[in-house]
Amino acid sequence: MKKIIISHKLGETYAVIVEAGEVSEIKIARNDSPRLVGNIYKGVVKNFLPGMQAAFVDIGREKNSFLQFNSPQKFSVGQSVLIQIEKDEIGAKGARSTLNINLAGRLLIFLPTLNYIGVSNKIRGLERERLHALGKRIRPKDSGLIIRTAAEGCDEQTLLDELAKLQELWTKILERNVKRKAPALLHVDNDLIEKILRDEVTEDTEIIVDNLKIYRRLVEVVGNVNFYDGSAQIFEAFDVAKEISKINRRELSLPSGGQIVIDKTEALTAIDVNTGKFIGEKNFDETILKTNLEAAELILKQLRLRDLGGIIIVDFIDMDSDAHRKLLMHFLRERAATDRAKTKIVDMTPLGLVEITRHGRV
Repeated sequence: MKKIIISHKLGETYAVIVEAGEVSEIKIARNDSPRLVGNIYKGVVKNFLPGMQAAFVDIGREKNSFLQFNSPQKFSVGQSVLIQIEKDEIGAKGARSTLNINLAGRLLIFLPTLNYIGVSNKIRGLERERLHALGKRIRPKDSGLIIRTAAEGCDEQTLLDELAKLQELWTKILERNVKRKAPALLHVDNDLIEKILRDEVTEDTEIIVDNLKIYRRLVEVVGNVNFYDGSAQIFEAFDVAKEISKINRRELSLPSGGQIVIDKTEALTAIDVNTGKFIGEKNFDETILKTNLEAAELILKQLRLRDLGGIIIVDFIDMDSDAHRKLLMHFLRERAATDRAKTKIVDMTPLGLVEITRHGRV
């Protein structure tokens, strides 16, 4: 049974998702620094870089958004353009945006500007074929669909009902685009409670919340919601406070005594693996393998808990054994396949670095 524990205090909302007794995801929304990912803007082109197929777009914020595209489309300075944010601002860099708009529902992702049909990689076999054929049949002309994991087993009418709501939302966005002067925010997609209702709640989900306003909002939509008013802090009461504290730490210990160090930069996330004081029980090679395997498991868990995306570079401890390197890569790929976000273990470089790419979940 899935359990979602929600707390709102001092302008911060935390939602902790517990599955099979373990924390699987932690979602955070802060009033003073809302996430931009998913928001749709009518922007103004400030600079056009034809050699890079890119432009800087004024979206009404302090930093211009960086827009890169693969089409031969040309832009002129001062032109208005409809874009969606795909990566948040970080440091001195503005948000990264795309021309390829997507509107997510619980079962479908509607792609009004792309001619494409996709099905979640989590769905296999005959069901995948059925849903792909169904997607082709219901897809609006010159638009696309991605069928999400939650759509497994759904009939055509259920998908059509959700598609109609997403098309209605797109129509409203287009109307705002015509009426409003750029730069303008046309659609906000950073409401944490809305995303939880859309992406996380199933028939057997239990929700516990300590904020009365959020409780009243949730209880109107789903049934299994409980209001927590105990004397202990809610995360302490449900024994998840320790996992929450880890997501802000730079250094995390491994069971055997080693550690990982996580550094997030503007370009990528770098993770270093160290043996620490662990010297092993058998030999040095076995020590390194054990430490690297422990690190791999913790790293993949932290990627989910911290919702880290983009490029992740992991500097594992050097291994002389080719068999050990293959075992580590197999372990990484096997565990990454369980991540609901699209996670790819690229390969190990000659220097022993492993590149991981992680993108939004389907």
